[in-house]
Amino acid sequence: MATPTPSRSRWPLVAVLLIVATFVGYVTHVKKGDEAPTPSPAPSAPPSTAPASSTGATPSPAVSGPGVFYPSQGHAHWERPKLKTFVYNSTPPTSGPHEEVFADGYINTKPLSRAIQAHLLEHGSVLIQYNCSCPSLVSKLTDISRSFDTYNPQMAMEMGKAVIIAPNSSLPKNKIALTAWTRLLMLDRYDEKAIKGFITAWLGNDKNSRQ
Repeated sequence: MATPTPSRSRWPLVAVLLIVATFVGYVTHVKKGDEAPTPSPAPSAPPSTAPASSTGATPSPAVSGPGVFYPSQGHAHWERPKLKTFVYNSTPPTSGPHEEVFADGYINTKPLSRAIQAHLLEHGSVLIQYNCSCPSLVSKLTDISRSFDTYNPQMAMEMGKAVIIAPNSSLPKNKIALTAWTRLLMLDRYDEKAIKGFITAWLGNDKNSRQ
């Protein structure tokens, strides 16, 4: 009787196949890992709704209105020697440290110091300043001032209800500047509508002067 030949085991073949499959999987994984991930597109920023300013200043997002907005430099009360070195962020100033002094009246023939200007604006008053030898312009500005000024000057300044006129040689020649707290409107010529609109918007405006 012939001796049966033992059957050949399949395990070596299975082991080879497992080794090959593992190697292929490893190589595929390494190649994928070497590829740089594709970055997701960055979300586009929403367009700014703030109007552009020729001076570079940004209009107030909280209080809109005529004139260019300048960030508040505070309401601090300083002595005159210290004020001489302070740099205001606008010309004329629209906020900042000041001394506790008012103007002499509604219509001034001499310039007001920057510290007095800031004090007047802090209370809510509006200043109209000019740099020219122009009696006819001053007369027109005076008429506008009187149409708003209904109190005793010192009382009106204390209440923030004064429209004050003064010359200012620090302005560009033949320019008119209207200021309120944190607001500046510069005009090349007399514009009654623009001047009255600025005054109406900011005179005695507590929300603006508290910034």
